[in-house]
Amino acid sequence: MTASANGSIPEMQADEATVYFPGDPGLDRVAFCEMEHSPSVWDHAREFFKARFVPSGVCFDAWLRRHIPLVDHLSNHYSWKKDLPNDLLSGVTVGVMHIPLGMAFGMMSTLPVIYGLNTSFFPVLIYSFLGTSRHISMGTFAITCLMLAEMMNRHFSEFSSYVSVTPQPMSLNHTLGSNLTVHTLVDGESPVEVEQKLLVAITITFVAGVIQLVLSFFHMGMVNTYLSDAVVGGVTTGAAFHILTSQVKDILGIRFKLAGGAHFFPRTWIEIFRHIGESNPATVIISAVSMTIVSVVKTHVNERFAKRLPFPVPVEMGMVVVATLVSSLANLEQRFSVRLVGTVPSGFPRPRLPVFSAMHLVLQDAIVMAVVSFALNVSVARLFAKKHEYRIDPTQELLAYGVGNVFSSFFESYVLCAALARSVVQEASGGRTQLAGLVSCAVVAIFLLFLGPLLQPLPQAVLASIVLVALKRMYLQVFDLRTLWHVDKLEMLVWIVTFASVLIIDVAPGLLIGVVFNLFLLIVRAQLAAMALLGQLELAALRVNENLDTSRELPSTKILRFEHSLFYANAWRFKKLVREMAPLPGSKGCSGDSSRLHHLILDCSCISYADTAGAKAIAKIVKEYQAAQVSVHVCHCRESLLGVLQRGQFLQDVDKRVLQASIETALEDIPLSKQTGQNEATIC
Repeated sequence: MTASANGSIPEMQADEATVYFPGDPGLDRVAFCEMEHSPSVWDHAREFFKARFVPSGVCFDAWLRRHIPLVDHLSNHYSWKKDLPNDLLSGVTVGVMHIPLGMAFGMMSTLPVIYGLNTSFFPVLIYSFLGTSRHISMGTFAITCLMLAEMMNRHFSEFSSYVSVTPQPMSLNHTLGSNLTVHTLVDGESPVEVEQKLLVAITITFVAGVIQLVLSFFHMGMVNTYLSDAVVGGVTTGAAFHILTSQVKDILGIRFKLAGGAHFFPRTWIEIFRHIGESNPATVIISAVSMTIVSVVKTHVNERFAKRLPFPVPVEMGMVVVATLVSSLANLEQRFSVRLVGTVPSGFPRPRLPVFSAMHLVLQDAIVMAVVSFALNVSVARLFAKKHEYRIDPTQELLAYGVGNVFSSFFESYVLCAALARSVVQEASGGRTQLAGLVSCAVVAIFLLFLGPLLQPLPQAVLASIVLVALKRMYLQVFDLRTLWHVDKLEMLVWIVTFASVLIIDVAPGLLIGVVFNLFLLIVRAQLAAMALLGQLELAALRVNENLDTSRELPSTKILRFEHSLFYANAWRFKKLVREMAPLPGSKGCSGDSSRLHHLILDCSCISYADTAGAKAIAKIVKEYQAAQVSVHVCHCRESLLGVLQRGQFLQDVDKRVLQASIETALEDIPLSKQTGQNEATIC
């Protein structure tokens, strides 16, 4: 469409009434016909939903690639001949690893191990299609399982009214009513107690998934930006010690009820020392041997020979198989009272509904679970995305997590989370896309359908040992403090406060305390903002440099740069530093006429934001120094700062005849200013 000779715009043709939206990659190929009437709010909402969720024939391909990233991964730069064998090998390796870790993390949630295996299948299946990371391995993870265990203990009694079956003697595979099937009793709990905890778990999973879907709809993937590396490091390290604490009783073979809720760490250790005399020697030996073998193979074989091995040695699965055989042949349960995993039923679970009427009871915990799992997943995903130079979409990740959690909650699974240990194995064994995740699902499915009952004689101590060794990297995060001490002591303080809060109180309150404390330190950093004194380089007449060892300070001239945004929290510090570093003539800091200040240049290049208080501080300094016969120049003002100064008319009484664009031009003007003796404020 072009303009006519008289400058008017000709009438648009029928085929020209198409408006494209190039700003959104999902709408690049979506067209909307021009409306003859003014669109209403309802029209905008209808077109919004239509564009994003109702693919037309024109944009179906783009819609499919955007919302099912696996399709885009396989259709772009994927060599079926070269990459498919790598994905198959990686999927089988991770699938074999899923089985012992799924059982171990499932046991750590205080639910029967079968639910950990369910979580290693159903949500992984969904994420393989919807996730944007090509290398992370979803499924069970220690931190989310630990948090879930504490949440189940907290809401256990509130769900008693939703189980209509009374306790009675039964076999482990006895079916109660239409929904209640007991697979393995945990810590002597009754079948009804296990059912109550399961209802809490799947309800929390469902609500957490809905929350993640809502966050995805509103493009709230940026919520993870409030979780700094120091906060995440403190939370994960503190949670790792919580996990170690929860597994000690299985390592030692002692029996007591875990103290859920606040102060879990100190209360549990009190119980451990109270019952330590009841330790089972056979269980302690099994634990020591298991941890030694798994640790030695992972450290001295898999890590040392990672480049030579086609895939890591599946030592966890090998340990499970060997321990099961030894336990069965030696009859460890009867002879030495070694606690076993118990019955692992075969087949997939029947679909069941969460307790919708009790969602309000678990809403707060579900929010915490949704945010924590999202932060952990994205941090692992970004690690591999940076290494392999591709981009992840946090909003699409939220969609994948939400759909995965909602779907899997109907199949007796709980919140999915990425495990760094599995993800490292998936990447190291050659995984190229989430096709490896589908292959791992097939491996887990075969185990669920046919092989589960074979692991009934497996000692629980072996699974606890696998958990502790798998978290070795998280324990070693304590040594990050050494780096933070040299880099940023305030960030180290955030790490310590978050870690201590998680360790002493609980994971969820510790995370909240860490985030709030980190935000508080942002204000502290603003109040401790620095002011740099700039000098002129000897070899460059109009260049400035804050390193005064290689530059010289101009006589009777001060060049100052405030190195932070300027707002109400640090406006007082801005004025204080200016007065200290550029004393007014006749003030305490000024000594003699030889050092009398004639010119003050304020470099505002670092002030990315200024509010009314900041603008008033600049105006006050300008007027104060002009009244003392000092020429003031305010240079390198950004558009936002200029807008505040102009809209507030803070410098309307200041002479604005000379406008400079930089410090260099202000320096060039200084001799002229000195000759004329005028006190002008230069705004650049």
